[in-house]
Amino acid sequence: MIYLDNNTTTQPTAEVVEAMQPYLTDCNFNRPPSSASWPGVHDPDGAALAMMSLSGAEGANCFTFTSGATESNNWVFSETTRGRKPGRIIISAIEHASVSEPAAKLARAGFEVVEIPVNDQGLILLGALRAALYSKPILVSIMTANNETGVVQPIERIGLLVRMISPTTYFHTDATQSIGKLNVNLQSDWEDVDLLSFSAHKFHGPKGIGGLYIRQGIELEAMLLGGEQQRGLSSATMNTPALAGLASAAMEAHYPEIDEITNLRDSFEVNLLKEFPNAIIHSKSAPRLPNTSFFSLPGADAGRIAERLADSGIIVGIGAMCSSGAIRESKTLRAMGVPHHIARSSLQISLSRFSSSTQLDTLLDFLKSKCWERDEL
Repeated sequence: MIYLDNNTTTQPTAEVVEAMQPYLTDCNFNRPPSSASWPGVHDPDGAALAMMSLSGAEGANCFTFTSGATESNNWVFSETTRGRKPGRIIISAIEHASVSEPAAKLARAGFEVVEIPVNDQGLILLGALRAALYSKPILVSIMTANNETGVVQPIERIGLLVRMISPTTYFHTDATQSIGKLNVNLQSDWEDVDLLSFSAHKFHGPKGIGGLYIRQGIELEAMLLGGEQQRGLSSATMNTPALAGLASAAMEAHYPEIDEITNLRDSFEVNLLKEFPNAIIHSKSAPRLPNTSFFSLPGADAGRIAERLADSGIIVGIGAMCSSGAIRESKTLRAMGVPHHIARSSLQISLSRFSSSTQLDTLLDFLKSKCWERDEL
């Protein structure tokens, strides 16, 4: 199989699988009887140290572990507004559903939710954000990088605007697509980020584990009650195998392959445009994740192409979804003003350290053959 949908999930590395195995067998208890007897056993502290190293956080105790970014995002929206009079919440028009749906729930409860629009490249309009901040919102939540286009938002500039105009506002970023792909430093460029969500399975860790960074001095109510785990912030039995996998993935994520992955992506796009001069590469002029290419082949049916690719063992992302027989285009492309007929012809590839030029050549050969148009395939 050729897997080119890594923004959805990544393959755990052999090192991650190896790190998890002892905690499924010999070390199957919740916590070791003593650290001296079981050196190296992973618990929240060990995983937090690995995440601190990866993100430049000021301390390991800034991390609370959850089932992933969706849970973390919901926690942020629930607990930053609990007990407050309804006020303003700011998100972008291209947020993941785990941000936009909690925001919509707050809107139904009387909060004012403002969606900041994006330009035709998918970058949020900073002027609109600036204007919205003067009402002193409770929370600003802007994703770091879009899962479809790969567009990277100017988190440093956004943080500066929040601090300058509304210093008491919480600034949260869903960094699910960024950890392991971008240089994140929470003590320098990102020093104005208060809360940051992440998932291990986006950077070659296991599914079902992630967390929330909470800057020192920020206090949130507990996510789950019933015990003292994780400083009382999440009272649940810890998933120690997954924590071991997350720690291993975080320690490996300082990998040098980013330039190689960027070159693979750029070379693919050059070759794509040679073969399909009318192809549209979305957000090409914006800062993007190094592994992501989101493109349209005008006149093609992306859903049909993706199905035939899957039949041939090639997995890609798609910019339009079929729901109850109707094509529903990407929310992100819609916010960017991309016409429906272009959006429905959009495909996405997202690469990983396991991707190769041979895989991309195979994909391009399939697209060149246009064999998805033939009934006999």
